[in-house]
Amino acid sequence: LFLTEPLRYVPVAALGAVLVKASLSLLDLQTLGRLYRLRRTEFALSVLATFGVIWVGAIQAIGVAVILAVLRFVSLSAKPRVDILGKIEGMSGFHSIIRHPEAETYPGLVLFRFNGPLIFFNTPYFKQQSLSAIDAAGSGLKWFVLDAIPVTQMDVTGYYELEDLAQTLHERGAELVLAGRMREVLEWHERKGLADDYFADRHFPTLRETVKMYRELFEKVEGKSDLHA
Repeated sequence: LFLTEPLRYVPVAALGAVLVKASLSLLDLQTLGRLYRLRRTEFALSVLATFGVIWVGAIQAIGVAVILAVLRFVSLSAKPRVDILGKIEGMSGFHSIIRHPEAETYPGLVLFRFNGPLIFFNTPYFKQQSLSAIDAAGSGLKWFVLDAIPVTQMDVTGYYELEDLAQTLHERGAELVLAGRMREVLEWHERKGLADDYFADRHFPTLRETVKMYRELFEKVEGKSDLHA
């Protein structure tokens, strides 16, 4: 609106310098540094989007970065972290035996944590990991407990996978037990009209209640057997 005519006499190189200066002000180098330290993948996506804007344009570069981010999310969800839990003396709760080798497990009981939703593209991985845990427990397995708290979502494929897992456990003389999300799972089951055919043999509100009931049921029985012998 103003001073348009005098700007005609400003050299093009000077105008270019102004644009470069303005562009540099858009770079948040401090945030890039934090991304690099916290997670290299997000840093790479950020750099790709930044240089992509220069090479192919803003919309195309951002679109590619979004697609790569979605693919990475799918990859992470396809193989979430799996933990076998145990109890540590003097610490509340249950902890991964991989991160805490001193954690003690209970004979005949597997506390299995699947840190992600149970949906169609990760059910093969869930099956592989759960069967591996079952095989490692041996013939003495009585309860296979799935910690339901990290399982934020379950589709029909995940439901069928739990049914198959329950059947596999029955064939080995064991039971599938759920811990956590008790009301949510029951309401979902009833909404789908599946209330008469529930896949889990038992369901408890927490892992603590599950372990308490297991010890009451089986340790007392074993104690009586020892006493009788």
